[in-house]
Amino acid sequence: MTAGDAPQKKPLTSRQRIVIRLICAPLILGVVIGLLILHHRTGNPTSTFVLLALMGAVGGYELAALLRRADPGVSLVHATVVCGALCAVGLLAPDDVVLRAELRLGFVTTGVLALLFQHLTNVRREAASHIAYGCVPMLYVGLLFSAMTEIASGPEGAMRCLFVVLVAKCSDMGGWLVGKPFGKHKMVPTVSPGKSWEGTAGGIAMSVAAAVFLPSLLGLELESGWSVAGQVGFGVLLAVVSILAGVTQSGFKRRVDAKDSSTLIPEMGGVLDMIDSLLFAGPAAYLWYRLALG
Repeated sequence: MTAGDAPQKKPLTSRQRIVIRLICAPLILGVVIGLLILHHRTGNPTSTFVLLALMGAVGGYELAALLRRADPGVSLVHATVVCGALCAVGLLAPDDVVLRAELRLGFVTTGVLALLFQHLTNVRREAASHIAYGCVPMLYVGLLFSAMTEIASGPEGAMRCLFVVLVAKCSDMGGWLVGKPFGKHKMVPTVSPGKSWEGTAGGIAMSVAAAVFLPSLLGLELESGWSVAGQVGFGVLLAVVSILAGVTQSGFKRRVDAKDSSTLIPEMGGVLDMIDSLLFAGPAAYLWYRLALG
């Protein structure tokens, strides 16, 4: 090694990686739970809405950064601003569900028009690719994740949001805890080699257990209309859509030869890797509350 050479960083062992994940994951989840409890006790949803806006903006940035590997014309600024705006509708209209819907429509329309005008004079074939790729973060992260705003709105919004987050994330945790030691049969090896059918079963079981037992254990008050069968169904629904969201996210990364959405969180990737299950779980939970519980 010459004087100008930097020493090679020794790679982490599997045990060290697991220990880091076991430290980081509870810390991050603890911060989220703390903000939701603050929201519940004060009745002020600002902390929750700020968190959702920041996560949406960073998640949109990370997805755009991934897509730039396939198309250098993808705009990081456009993705960050539009995704952040879509996920900030709770801050702009905390007490008006109709206005929030109108703001979403306005932000999506503005985002699409901005892409079209940006490439208005470019009639080459790659311009269509730039526009299409540019729409993906806005719709996949910004629009889908903004459904969490509706979950968090209203008098019981904090507890409802906490319930959805815990049930969805239990699918991730169950899949990892069961799939890591026992996963033998790969689910979609070409897209996500780490996901197994054993882990999928573990994730569904843990989400169902969370949906049934967490409300009484944590003192979460569910709105009227819930039954044990309803809680089981809710757990299965969020587990399945969370797993599908994880596979979709793995597909994005696989197509651009990336391991993580970013290196923001040690051994866990980026914000997008952390919220990917909620991108599908948020809209699914909102529809469940609207259609199944009225």
